[in-house]
Amino acid sequence: MRTTNSQDQSTQAMTEVALALSMAFFSLLLLALVSIGVPQPIDNTEQEMHTTVPAFVLTESTQTKQSTEGKKQPTKIQYVFYYAANLYDQNLMQTQISKLNTMQKLVLAMPMDTDVIQALSLQKKFKDFDLSLTIMDNEWLAAFESKM
Repeated sequence: MRTTNSQDQSTQAMTEVALALSMAFFSLLLLALVSIGVPQPIDNTEQEMHTTVPAFVLTESTQTKQSTEGKKQPTKIQYVFYYAANLYDQNLMQTQISKLNTMQKLVLAMPMDTDVIQALSLQKKFKDFDLSLTIMDNEWLAAFESKM
């Protein structure tokens, strides 16, 4: 009895084609991984171009110099205290908004029991100032209570 291997040969051919394709894809994968990992050399023309480009130096134009000279930075901090509906300076002397320097930073301290509406109205009164609102500590409150 004789058996034919025609089906075995066609299956074997398909297996070899699949194996060849998988080997080709595997070699492409390895080639891609190697090319990603290796740094590219810099061409001499590109390197010369980088060395001949002068470094930029930032200089201030006369217009910006004049505008920055016109704006003076606040040098000192003014402390003003709001107590019993009056404004006081650091020496606990009554003061007014018109006597304060608008070019200086202003810290306005108020008692802890000051309501939000009063704080917002004070902030509106000092709209021309670089204003920071804060709460008085116990020592300042004691100083005001002893003075009053």
